[in-house]
Amino acid sequence: MAVNTRFRSKELSDIIVRGRADWLVMWPAFKGIPFSQILADSGEDTLSRLKGILSVSEPSISPPPLNDESSPTIRPLDVSAAIYDDVACSAANTLHGVRVHDFNDMLQSDCVAPEASGNGGVLCFTTSGTTSRPKFVLHDQDTLIRHADAMKIAYGYDAKSRIFASAPFCGAFGFSTLCGGLATGATVVCEPVTDTGSMLSQIRKHHVTHTYANNESILKWLESSNGPEDFASCKLFGFANFSPAVHNLIEQAREHRLALTGLYGSSEMQALVAAQPITADQGDISVRYLAGGKLIHPGARVRVRDPETGKVLPHGESGEIEILSPSRMVEYLDNPEATRSAFTEDGYFKTGDLGYSVSDQQFVFQTRMGDSMRLSGFLVNPSEIEQTVEGLPGIRACQVVGATQGTRILPVAFVLLQPDVKADPEGWAAGCKQHMASFKVPVRFEVLQAFPTVESANAVKIQKNRLREMADQLLASTL
Repeated sequence: MAVNTRFRSKELSDIIVRGRADWLVMWPAFKGIPFSQILADSGEDTLSRLKGILSVSEPSISPPPLNDESSPTIRPLDVSAAIYDDVACSAANTLHGVRVHDFNDMLQSDCVAPEASGNGGVLCFTTSGTTSRPKFVLHDQDTLIRHADAMKIAYGYDAKSRIFASAPFCGAFGFSTLCGGLATGATVVCEPVTDTGSMLSQIRKHHVTHTYANNESILKWLESSNGPEDFASCKLFGFANFSPAVHNLIEQAREHRLALTGLYGSSEMQALVAAQPITADQGDISVRYLAGGKLIHPGARVRVRDPETGKVLPHGESGEIEILSPSRMVEYLDNPEATRSAFTEDGYFKTGDLGYSVSDQQFVFQTRMGDSMRLSGFLVNPSEIEQTVEGLPGIRACQVVGATQGTRILPVAFVLLQPDVKADPEGWAAGCKQHMASFKVPVRFEVLQAFPTVESANAVKIQKNRLREMADQLLASTL
């Protein structure tokens, strides 16, 4: 089960406990992230279910011996001392009482790996889905390899292709890019941490031909480049609309003579499962720069259904997008009810996305049907943040919405307080940071006397749209 390194104690604990994990594999020195403290904050119930921790370490220069300051030695990292502080390590090679095994030592052991059995699940992505807790999206080896093979044909990989795979690889977008290159034998270029400058350097140095990123990132590369010569090797860049529309992206791509097309994907169907065609013989190119695309599997099909009547709609009419493809997940792990509800009787995946079909294989994505937010490239369910905020001292209720600031979506929390409690935005933000990835932490907490509501035939509903308008106004006032 892939863990985003930006996750903190609450998210990590959920994956380990609900996912019934036995082992935790970690790179303890990565980016200086306090993994030891995050584990400690996860609690005894989390730590007690782990059989051990596998530490992937690197060679490091140790401090010079006390009796010889002129000759520092080089040796492998000591996982019991160099990475973890003395408080964390109650005994040699343990972390908070959990046994730590060094990956380099295990490589040198005489142990023989057991035979692989069957074709069960091999990888889980986490996704917020439509519930308060993330669902675990299970894929098997066949699913991943078939999808990679289809990518090779659809995106034109050959012996000279060089694919830049941007970290993180914990989500479907990064992993599909990586796997599509590795499984098809193409050269893959990647680095642990990428910024605009290093990305342009990698393109020039390694003659990158393909990469896929969000629209805002690609625009930054174009605006920071030296001109079209930086992209001379590039055959195709695909973009996903993770941020609000960046209006000059297409113009910049044309000026830099960069082939660009819209993408679509999900954890359940895998990323890059569809890309808009770039030539007329491939499909309708009038929607080339819109999210969505033509499904890359020859046998895959798409249709759109009216969510109210259940009727399958003709091309061009908006409804819920349904996709049938060999790249679909096996199941939501340990959640048969959610798995059943995710598929139609004839095997189509109900995406929860609003859009319209162009043909039986091509479609345009318009928006999410629910209230999920795309934060820093990750789809986040507001209720996940709301539950954390409601667990903070003094807060009676919370509603979180995504507000637009420039090209970004940022979370804003509206809260109702318990009697005689004073607002403490800084304290609330600090409490959230302890339990959630930083991109989920609300950028603003606004205290209300009541949430705006509207009465329907069956219930009183909170007006999320009104809260979004209020959030946009609040952020606009801070510009």
